[in-house]
Amino acid sequence: MDNEPDLFWALRGGGGSFGVVTALEFGLLLLREIYAGALFFPAEQASDVLHGWHEWTSGVPDEMTSVGRLMNFPPIPEIPEPVRGKSFTVVEAIYCGDPADGEGLVEPLRQLGTAVIDTMAAQPPAGIADLHMDPPEPVPYWADSIVTEELPAAAIDSLLEAVGPGSGSQLLLVDLRHTGGALSRTPEDAGALARLPGSFLAFGAGFVTTPEALAPIRAWLGAFKAALAPYDAGMYLNFAEERLEMTKAFLPETVDRLREVKRRYDPEDLFKSNHPVTG
Repeated sequence: MDNEPDLFWALRGGGGSFGVVTALEFGLLLLREIYAGALFFPAEQASDVLHGWHEWTSGVPDEMTSVGRLMNFPPIPEIPEPVRGKSFTVVEAIYCGDPADGEGLVEPLRQLGTAVIDTMAAQPPAGIADLHMDPPEPVPYWADSIVTEELPAAAIDSLLEAVGPGSGSQLLLVDLRHTGGALSRTPEDAGALARLPGSFLAFGAGFVTTPEALAPIRAWLGAFKAALAPYDAGMYLNFAEERLEMTKAFLPETVDRLREVKRRYDPEDLFKSNHPVTG
């Protein structure tokens, strides 16, 4: 930071085209317990649950993060029996404050429908690792994403019509991840990616177990993104599965500065990335 401030700026969020990070220092939060878990509602309650969850997000403190999800679990042995082959509307929440306060903050979510599974509880922070139900081993999938502005009720209605219950969607999941908070603020001396635009990060994914399965999954992902396209606020590189125009992820002036840094420090393009910044 002191010796090459422009290069250090580009390394922090610029897409990986500038160098190799060999050491990293970070601080830990002193949290012995959090309040976290998931509420599984029947799929047919998706409209009430997602609309209610969306309204709830507008009043929660920065210590609360949450995800509203549509999930279609495949009928395979690796999936636990209680959810295997079934569809749900799921709300996940994590509160990094006093668990007693977290329980009170989460209680309105329980009133959104008839939860058939409720794992909300005070627990060690390590429990977060299993909360989102990502498979422990690599799996074949295809995904897409979009960062959105504030979502009006019509946006959620459009999403549900496109890939919600009754649509026939073959997607494994569709997430609306509430951002805001620290992710929406630009800290002092920030890097190239100082904040996330918008208020939600929408992510969809489907299993691709055979080459023939790719086309229908991509079609469903196209429907997912088209439903939210009127509220497009850009892309987040960590969730971009294909190469994209850099102005979708950065402001034009940031792209210009990244290109200038690339030309100055790596004119022969020694450092490659999935989302290259060309000089």
